Amino acid sequence: MSESKDIEYQHGPRAGGGADGRVPDEPAECLRLREAAAALVAERGLTPPLAWGELDAAARVVVERAGCGPERHSFVMVLVHNAAWWNVLASVPFERRVLLLPPCLRDSAACPATFDALGLICARCGRCPIADLATEAERLGYAVLVAEGTSTVRTLIESGQMDGAVGVSCMTALERAFPSMARQPVPSIAIPLTRNGCSDTAMDVEWVLAAIRVRDGASRVLLTDIARLRREVETWFSESALRAVLGCGESPIERVGLEWLAKSGKRWRPFLTAGVYAALSGEAELPESVRRVAVAVECIHKASLVYDDIQDRDTVRYGEPTLHASYGVPLALNVGLDLLGQGYRLLAESGAPAEIVARMMALATRGHCRLCVGQGAELWWKRAPEPLSAAQVLEMFRLKTAPSFVVVFGLGAILGGADAATLAALDGFSEALGVAYQIRDDLDDLSGAGDVDDVLAGRLSVVVAVAYERAAEGDRRLIEAAWCGGDAEAARRVRDAVLRTNAEQLTLGLLEDYRQRALEALASLRNVALKILLHRVAWRVLDRAPDEARGDGKREDSTWRTE
Repeated sequence: MSESKDIEYQHGPRAGGGADGRVPDEPAECLRLREAAAALVAERGLTPPLAWGELDAAARVVVERAGCGPERHSFVMVLVHNAAWWNVLASVPFERRVLLLPPCLRDSAACPATFDALGLICARCGRCPIADLATEAERLGYAVLVAEGTSTVRTLIESGQMDGAVGVSCMTALERAFPSMARQPVPSIAIPLTRNGCSDTAMDVEWVLAAIRVRDGASRVLLTDIARLRREVETWFSESALRAVLGCGESPIERVGLEWLAKSGKRWRPFLTAGVYAALSGEAELPESVRRVAVAVECIHKASLVYDDIQDRDTVRYGEPTLHASYGVPLALNVGLDLLGQGYRLLAESGAPAEIVARMMALATRGHCRLCVGQGAELWWKRAPEPLSAAQVLEMFRLKTAPSFVVVFGLGAILGGADAATLAALDGFSEALGVAYQIRDDLDDLSGAGDVDDVLAGRLSVVVAVAYERAAEGDRRLIEAAWCGGDAEAARRVRDAVLRTNAEQLTLGLLEDYRQRALEALASLRNVALKILLHRVAWRVLDRAPDEARGDGKREDSTWRTE
């Protein structure tokens, strides 16, 4: 590629940072801000992916130190993002990266290119920088796409075909793309256009070239192949695989327990336990101890569902009768106890060193006890229900849901050799995620996309609690009658009261607040692969769409899927 080709090609002189001036007019100013962002990232040891709050706070510091105006803030956020990911992208092989260029770079008056379903097919005429950049990237081994948006890139990365990306776009498009980037964080560099518009745009070619060529072959960040890991974990739960690891006999209780354990589900709890281990250890091949611990997690979880269904008097799960509906409460209790025993036995016989086994057993039993206390608090409230504030409901959520998340992540972390700081960060993440998970569940119930209606079933609902705090006197009496008096007719009318108080939107705000708390709890982590995994968890688990509900009277346990 010619190093001396004019960076504007035939589009004319540099126009600067677009109509709003977010991007500096001069390359020297852009470089100064890039260096300031890189210095702050190094100074604070910021490890990607960065949550929105981390990016925002860091950008404010850079803007203040650099003495530039607030109009530069979003641009500097991009620079902080780039600086945090730079060395990680450098460790990704060229052949595992994709370059995304916008079609608006082409010469709109004379471009001979054609388009297909994926985007522009460059004719390599040399009238714009697309040809030179694509040629250089392909020489190095990149996949190259000239297309609008990031959906194709996201598909390539989610499918495991690519591990990193360099993208060029206008600031407006980058701002719109941030939520999507946050949901699927990958090593990436985003380079804003220096001249905006829908055609004949311009960019700093040398900046793009530097990003394309960045390489550190001596250092390799081992990113977890999530798609491959999901497939492997799924193989652990066929009846034959479970029979082998459990050593099941042929007694009726063991057969029923095995069938219950093998029933459908996304298996995201054992997947996350295995994923945390893989991210911390960097091992491509998982040892047998990880498999046994992951199956133990599912045994304990499936046992808890038996008791949950009995306590809630639910008769359908996975589109089929629950265990107690099929076999009666006494036998279902016995199967649940057997699965609990199998889970703890697998932990004890995982094959891990004795000290690790002792720590895992302590964590699992401590979580078991905390879960019982939390669930018991709700059951105790149901004996004599009374109106609760949103804060009181959220505290019950913290008590009854967070412990299971602490165990799921903690077992993989202990097995993977996590230090005390990592375990503390995971605890904070798990607690906030657990509360957010319950908030999401309540919102699903309100929309009819989730479980049995909480109000009709006499259960806690943070949406109803928020409505109660804001409702007029008549609606407050209606909610009290539904929640505390068992009035079925009032319960059916509560949804209207919720809508009148705007409680749904306020509860969505609570959900986002707890998601951000979860992500911010990870700020101290220095393991990139682990942070990527957990950021994806915080988005995928909490962003359930209505079509992801099971439609069988019980909400599915996971939303982890490849879109």
